Amino acid sequence: MKKMEPAQEAPETYRQMLLERRREVMSGMTSKFDTLAKMGRVAEDDQAQLSHDEFINLHLNSLDYEQLRLVEQALDRMDDGEYGICLACEEPIAAKRLRAVPWARYCVGCQDTAGREMDREMALASR
Repeated sequence: MKKMEPAQEAPETYRQMLLERRREVMSGMTSKFDTLAKMGRVAEDDQAQLSHDEFINLHLNSLDYEQLRLVEQALDRMDDGEYGICLACEEPIAAKRLRAVPWARYCVGCQDTAGREMDREMALASR
C-alpha cells in the first residue's frame, strides 16, 4: 500500500480532530446510558414510551459505536503511516475531504461507487 501523507495538513492536525471526535462520541454514549439508568421504575402507563425511548437510544448508540470504530480505525491507519490513502484505489484522499470527514476511508470517487453498490445490494435484499 502506498504511504503518503494528505496534502496541506500536518498529520497531527488530523490526529487532534480524530481524538476530539472520539471524546465527543464516547461522552455522548455515556450520557445516554446515564439518562436511562436514572429513570428507574416508571408507571405502567409510561412503559410503552420508555420502551420506545430505549429502542431509539440503543439504535443511536449503535450508530455512535460505528462512528467510534471508524475513528479508531483512522487512528490505527495513522499509526501505520497509511492515513489519508483510499483503501480502494490507494490514491491520496483530498485534504478537503479529510478536514470534513477525518475518519474517511475512501476518496470521494470510490465512496460514491461503494455507496451505489450498497444501494443495489439493499434493493436486491429487500425483494
